[in-house]
Amino acid sequence: MVIPDILPPPPQLPADTQGMMALLQQMLQTQRVQAEAQQRQTEVLRQTVENSHQLAMAAVERGAPTTVKGAPAQQQGQRRPGTHLDFRKMGPRDFRGTEGILYADDWLEDVQRCLELAEVPRALWVASAASQFFDIALTWYRTDPRASVRGISWEDFRKLFKEKFYPDVALTALEGQFVSLVQGNSSVDEYAAEFFRLSRFTPGLIQDEGARPGSSGGVSSMQCALAHLGDETRHLSRS
Repeated sequence: MVIPDILPPPPQLPADTQGMMALLQQMLQTQRVQAEAQQRQTEVLRQTVENSHQLAMAAVERGAPTTVKGAPAQQQGQRRPGTHLDFRKMGPRDFRGTEGILYADDWLEDVQRCLELAEVPRALWVASAASQFFDIALTWYRTDPRASVRGISWEDFRKLFKEKFYPDVALTALEGQFVSLVQGNSSVDEYAAEFFRLSRFTPGLIQDEGARPGSSGGVSSMQCALAHLGDETRHLSRS
């Protein structure tokens, strides 16, 4: 058998397959470009936070009260203001904006706790918290002028954050869960934990006993106290 010197050309892919491959390559390239752009945005935001802290610390040092022979107050034993590095050491969690309302609420309280423990100046709270944003959350912060405006207070930032990441449909669903909450097969501790978890988002449904006579839609805050009382009673009866 004689083997030809020239091999036949490889089979050509159908035109539609070639088009799909080209489209796939284009999509992958677009994703890479978007990822690189987002990474650059994150670095810019982090650098902005660092610069803000450096400027704030310089202002604090310039305006620090003096005591003996003009020595800064920091040298007299007073604690210096916390920095962004101190905040990062507290281990604040990241927030991407896709985790849901329960995580968003936990994140907001956790970040505030870290800021307080690190003793970061309150004027820098928003910038420090925003340094933990990624993906949707970062895009929101950078594009919503109300949130990224210089000098925004922490209270106003919290309101805007909840407005964005506490959607009405999620709040309505949690209210429904709270109103229909029953102990069932749950232990008293599990029932009480669920009560408190849901009550964070339904303050209007919780009422003190007798505060709104004749109301049928509210859930008395005594409900949880009675649950704990029942648990303590059962514990004493077994001892």
